[in-house]
Amino acid sequence: NNFNFSVLEGNLVSDPKLSQVGKGTTLCTFTIGSNKSYFKKNGEKVEESHFFDITTWSKLGELCNKYLKKGSRVLVSGMLKKSSWKNSQGELRSRTYLEGRDVNFLSPVNQK
Repeated sequence: NNFNFSVLEGNLVSDPKLSQVGKGTTLCTFTIGSNKSYFKKNGEKVEESHFFDITTWSKLGELCNKYLKKGSRVLVSGMLKKSSWKNSQGELRSRTYLEGRDVNFLSPVNQK
């Protein structure tokens, strides 16, 4: 086995979505935005935003759905994964996402 571990911090860009897959397994998905700013040699400030899809499963997914909302700040650690499929036109599509194993709620927690 190779090492695959990532940590991301950011804010939810929308409310999480909860669904049931397979034989009733809970899946929660959300996207976080992570910002970075730096200065070029000429003094110009550069601001970047990056967006990352997150999945959480079972009890952790239920907790994320219950306590997170748009704007919530989180620190997520887990494993990078990639899924591929063909769309209805037969074109190959793929996406890379972080399968969250641990989610730290960094904003005050308010039940939805």
